[in-house]
Amino acid sequence: MSRKLNIAIDIDDTLTNTSDYLQPFIAEYFGVALSEVQEKKIAYENLPEPWKKDTVAFMKAYADRVVPDTPFKPDAAWGVNELRARGHRIIIITARTTAFYTDPYATTTEELRRGGIVYDKLICSADKATVCREEQIDVLIDDHPRNCETVAAVGVSVVNMFSWPYQDVQMPYPRVHNWAEAVAAVEKLAGKVCMGSKINE
Repeated sequence: MSRKLNIAIDIDDTLTNTSDYLQPFIAEYFGVALSEVQEKKIAYENLPEPWKKDTVAFMKAYADRVVPDTPFKPDAAWGVNELRARGHRIIIITARTTAFYTDPYATTTEELRRGGIVYDKLICSADKATVCREEQIDVLIDDHPRNCETVAAVGVSVVNMFSWPYQDVQMPYPRVHNWAEAVAAVEKLAGKVCMGSKINE
């Protein structure tokens, strides 16, 4: 038997394959060959230094229009449904704001609907640590090193979803490569709580 948890889940490159999906749009916007973007492993979060000043303009040009069609990881909907079936509460927390989106909630809600993701609450905020405190989150599943670090710093356990933009970043959290592994990692943490251990030990 394991404890029922409040689980926060990121979207981009955690539920979805956003970095791969956006590469053709990066190539189009910056006027370079897609092959160059792919070979140099350029993602929307690690644009080359000369391009970074255009990050907001790039996202505003594409986000509302293309993000709802972002492909989900093959087992993402299964994984979230499995966690909910085990009694856990699912809070989707994404750093999307009006800096990039006309209406981040509307765009994200449509994207999650298309991906078959069933959840209990959606929160759009770049300050995931504060949201996790307010929502009494037990576990965060996220690919971004900064999110993992800031949330862990407030006592939340972290499961790190592998994504290639951060593949060389070493982190002291369980790293998973798919949602079957993510479910297993969460259940291991839940079991520790049930046995009386602190969840983030």
